Amino acid sequence: MKHYQLRALVAVADQGSIRGASRALFLSQPAVTKAIRELENELGMLLLERQSNGAVLTAEGKILLERAKMIVREFERAEHEMNMLKGRNDGKIVVGVTPLAGLTIMPHAFVAFREAWPEVELSFQEYTAGQIYNDLKNGTLDFAVGTLPHGGTEYPGRHTELISLPTSFAVRKSSPLAGCTRLIELQEAEWLHTDTSGQFVRFLTNLFAQRGLERPRRITRCASQSLFYSLSLHADVVIFWSQHSLGFPVLNEQFQSLQLNEILPELKLSLMLREESLLTRSAEYFIRCVREVAAREAEILSRKFSDMLSVSRTNQRENGRHP
Repeated sequence: MKHYQLRALVAVADQGSIRGASRALFLSQPAVTKAIRELENELGMLLLERQSNGAVLTAEGKILLERAKMIVREFERAEHEMNMLKGRNDGKIVVGVTPLAGLTIMPHAFVAFREAWPEVELSFQEYTAGQIYNDLKNGTLDFAVGTLPHGGTEYPGRHTELISLPTSFAVRKSSPLAGCTRLIELQEAEWLHTDTSGQFVRFLTNLFAQRGLERPRRITRCASQSLFYSLSLHADVVIFWSQHSLGFPVLNEQFQSLQLNEILPELKLSLMLREESLLTRSAEYFIRCVREVAAREAEILSRKFSDMLSVSRTNQRENGRHP
């Protein structure tokens, strides 16, 4: 197997056709077709099924693809490292993020990274918590930052917790639900979430059960982040978000955190890496930026909590003196 053959296979899989692969690789269609045929002949099996509207991988092709992706990306990383030794600071980094990471620590980490590495090509890919592992494993991603599926208890990959963020239920400012202070007042509300694992529904069911209540009948899953945001702004729905995100000036003007006497789980952001991955120097630097931003945010949250605790204790003492 040759590198150019595997590269052609990955490109066809990514683009869905020989024509698309040829454009992505800046090669002619006959050249891509020849590379795939050489690979099929060498292996003695069919890897692609040509169709009128493109090409799809056979079962054998899908198995090889997982290895091919890793090999192709490792070649790219090796070229990047060799170019750096020659004085070039370019290359490519592919980062996976979940929505919460994109709203919190990643923008600041990006700015810090860009100041030091202006020539590196960056690509951010958004995933749900349950989707990241496979692309880390096959080498598509250099690293990822986000929430782990099922709170991390069943996540098989290498990961390190970066920050834990307090959460809140919220509604749009103009919602008639904005003044609700008890869970029972929200039982007939529409709940909107982005979780695809079923974890949020279980959490909501347990929360209401603790109060002796049936879970809300209308729980809507929305896998589109843009639609989720739009629905949150235009419909009377209850959402579950980090207080950090809700504190942003724009979001703070649009949404109202609900003051409920409920203990809500914190959302944990983690750094995720492929087992035994060899990171390029630029990827290592980006991870350093991520860690530094997360540490600063954690310190800010700690100070806020200490201030809130101090105010609470002061109020308690004053109430004791002046019943």
